[in-house]
Amino acid sequence: MNIRCLRYFSFVAALMFASSASAVAAPNVKTVTITAKNFAFTPGVVTLKEGQPVTLKFVATEGIHGLQAPEIGLNKVVTITSTPTAVTVTPTQVGTFTEHCAIFCGAGHANMAVTFKVVK
Repeated sequence: MNIRCLRYFSFVAALMFASSASAVAAPNVKTVTITAKNFAFTPGVVTLKEGQPVTLKFVATEGIHGLQAPEIGLNKVVTITSTPTAVTVTPTQVGTFTEHCAIFCGAGHANMAVTFKVVK
């Protein structure tokens, strides 16, 4: 078999794989947008379900902020800027968890918080 045939078969195999992979439906994952501005998160309370994955989409309308919420699976600080950042988490414990802005953002920084309520 010559090199052209190998390239052709590789190309066809890649196309077949790509079309079969795209035919598989991704699971429906709920998306919650959390907006940060000086000195508040909106919404202030986010309700999540235990064991259900959720994509948290963060965006800042002013300033630079950060958030870490290990209780819901957000183990590293997410830097929140005007460019949206999405992180998928799966909460594993029921409870109410209040998290504060992780990046100093000015005089009202200490009061900037969001509460995650994880329910069964």
